[in-house]
Amino acid sequence: MTAAGYNRRHRMKSLWLRARVLAGLACTGLLLAWGPVCRAAEPWDTPATELAHQIATLTGPGAVSLTIRNNSAITLDEIPAIRRSLLNALSALGVTARPAADAATTVRVTLSQSARQGLWVAEVQQGPEVRVAMVSVANTAPATKPQGTPVLLRRTLLFAQAEPILDAQTMALPGNPHSLVVLSPDEIAIYHGGESGGAWVKGETFAIAHGRPYARDIRGRLEVDTAGGFKAYLPGVVCSAGQQETTAGAGLAVSCADSDDPWPAGLRRAFYNSSRNYFTGVTIPSVGGDAEPFYSLAELPGKNGAATVYSEVGGQFRVSDGASLRPLAGSRDWGSDVVGVQSECGAGAQLLATGSGDAMQDSLIAYEVAGHEAIAVSPPLPLDGQVVALWRTGEPATATMVLKTEQPLQYEAYRVSLVCNQ
Repeated sequence: MTAAGYNRRHRMKSLWLRARVLAGLACTGLLLAWGPVCRAAEPWDTPATELAHQIATLTGPGAVSLTIRNNSAITLDEIPAIRRSLLNALSALGVTARPAADAATTVRVTLSQSARQGLWVAEVQQGPEVRVAMVSVANTAPATKPQGTPVLLRRTLLFAQAEPILDAQTMALPGNPHSLVVLSPDEIAIYHGGESGGAWVKGETFAIAHGRPYARDIRGRLEVDTAGGFKAYLPGVVCSAGQQETTAGAGLAVSCADSDDPWPAGLRRAFYNSSRNYFTGVTIPSVGGDAEPFYSLAELPGKNGAATVYSEVGGQFRVSDGASLRPLAGSRDWGSDVVGVQSECGAGAQLLATGSGDAMQDSLIAYEVAGHEAIAVSPPLPLDGQVVALWRTGEPATATMVLKTEQPLQYEAYRVSLVCNQ
């Protein structure tokens, strides 16, 4: 499948405005006779029309299945109006909405926003190919601040593909200050560009040679190197990427070797069981207490003292204060993925945990740990897939999350950002 890429925005505003003026004049003349034909403009007509033009440019006339997911502060009762505006604009361009079983093209629209503006992203899939269109939207519905939740979670799509994604991070690499590194089981792919919502352009790819077979539930992660490269950790193999001088200038060289070196885990390192999909429990430096094998951990060096939370293989969550391990209250409905992030919010460090839901519909919630209790400090961030990876990044208050979706079957890498709700 071709990797998802952001297409250039098509500037249709002037054409749309001209059509809107003509339609308005027509409606003025016909209002008495055909009042029902001329409806009032919906507040979301402008971005919906611009996005519809981009979608129609990608699909051409015909039938599509359309879904809309809301990751913004737009209220649920406004979604029908947005869908109506989008369907009307698509219909005028010869694109009609049909059930998924009756359409060869799938269009998934995500409504998201930052503190400054909204962003609507349409993923258009025709066969194995996925292309992306997007429009910026004024924050006419500013982000709400739920009472009692000092933290808000936002997610930004980095990349999507049919092949498994183990980790993905943006970083500065030799000769390419803005790159995206995507780690898959058998290769490391480097993408360049992507600034301000532009397209990621595929650059170098490096095959991962490994002498031992992988476990079935393979995991892997990236670690940024302060020297300008990175390391990639997979079961039984470590790849190192660094600068290489060539006749064309500075480039990137990647070498892989069989290795059981400990992986980065939180702010320390932990030994990974290469024949399974979890860590052995041995960390460097030791946390204190007897750690059991664990799937993930979250380190929280906050204002109220440090704590380390383990997601143990047996399904229990325990917290260490440096002297002992005790069960963590408030973790009953968590999934197996946790990660710690540092921020300027609340206690200064938060734990992100996958929440309860059906097997293919996860959610993400931020918690703070006080003593031996986890306290939710954010509303749930609903997700339309299963979280298969959740890793710390080198940036403050962010994490990388990988979702596996079923319709269509693909892997989506997101940057999750933590925003203070003040």
